[in-house]
Amino acid sequence: MERLNKILLSLLFVLCFSLTLVAQAPESVKEAQRLTRVAQVAEQQNRYDDAIRAYETIAVIAKSSPAIASGALLSAGNIYMGTGRFEKAAASFRGAISLDASSAEAQNNLGEALGELKQYLLALRAFQQAVALDGAYVKARYNMGVTYDRLGQMKYAEFVYRILIRDHPDFPLAYDSLAVTLSKSGRAREAIPFHQRAISLNPKDPSFYFNSAISYLMLGDVKNAQEQKLQLQALDPAMAEHLAVMIAKRQK
Repeated sequence: MERLNKILLSLLFVLCFSLTLVAQAPESVKEAQRLTRVAQVAEQQNRYDDAIRAYETIAVIAKSSPAIASGALLSAGNIYMGTGRFEKAAASFRGAISLDASSAEAQNNLGEALGELKQYLLALRAFQQAVALDGAYVKARYNMGVTYDRLGQMKYAEFVYRILIRDHPDFPLAYDSLAVTLSKSGRAREAIPFHQRAISLNPKDPSFYFNSAISYLMLGDVKNAQEQKLQLQALDPAMAEHLAVMIAKRQK
């Protein structure tokens, strides 16, 4: 009988403890929601450290809800990125991944932080993992191409951009990046149609005119480079001035 009473008491304790956890869970979620609002207001007011503290507190109090905790660290990492603290950003994104290994966004953002730190091989792995998690993640696929370019692996970069164009024919950055890759590979003539396509898809991006002008200069076509400068002048005078200096050097 005594043993039975002990068993019953143990079961009662477990039940009470479980009920306590259930009761506490909503409170932690409510607090996480409150702190999210606090963080968002702080971020809007450019109080970035206050916002980060709020997000990092959420990650601690919401450990029983990995998706919430992971999202908070992802948000903190994004603020670190925006304020140029790339080491801390990478640490936050890794924390987010440890809580939610299925987050393609956290993997992509980790890659971007590592890229800023010039850790290109590690960045490439992160982008590859993001694409493995979400094959339709255009940003991660584009970032793979950029990283191959930074590693000097132009053939791989070209391959990534061509596949991206095939799958997303209205994505202007893929055309411009492929054009730049071709020019860097000594194939500026092949690059011109891709520059033109990028501009036709987004005629308000100044970098497209600048990059197009560089390809024309590589071909010795100063006239078309000058035309790109005129288009650029209305969009970004400072960039146009930089291009003008490059054209002048070419004419000497």
